Amino acid sequence: MKLREILSDRETWQGLAIILGLSVFLAVITQLGLIRRFWQGEFKQAFINRQEFPGLVFVSLAEAESLWASGEALLVDSRSREEYAAGHVPGAFSLPLVEVKSGQGDLLRLLPEDKPLVVYCEGGSCQTSLALAKILFSKGFKNIKVFSGGWEEWLQAGLPVEK
Repeated sequence: MKLREILSDRETWQGLAIILGLSVFLAVITQLGLIRRFWQGEFKQAFINRQEFPGLVFVSLAEAESLWASGEALLVDSRSREEYAAGHVPGAFSLPLVEVKSGQGDLLRLLPEDKPLVVYCEGGSCQTSLALAKILFSKGFKNIKVFSGGWEEWLQAGLPVEK
């Protein structure tokens, strides 16, 4: 059969429509929980409105390491105190998101306003670094970078660790 004959064959199109329909159906069924979470707005916090947060920038591991090694920026650990105590980037400032959200804002006074801040969390799907960065921005800190690879990527790269 020639391509033109195949494309003009009604059974071919019906078969393709069935395959496409089944694919969409299976995708929806297998990802129903994820779709529900999306419609409920759970992932809204993972996005940045550039007009609302013009100073927030995402950085890679290499950029975070370079800023840390040069002393150009202060790394801010948004994980819990327990996770920080178990290990953190040397010289990082512990500022748990939970504490900031609960009103312990006096910790913010300890941050330098004139130095870039690189905020990190566990890494992977963790969103605490982004949430903390948004709070810091709203409190007047304008030079904020988010290292989304976080602690997990830092460890995997074999970079220095402090306990």
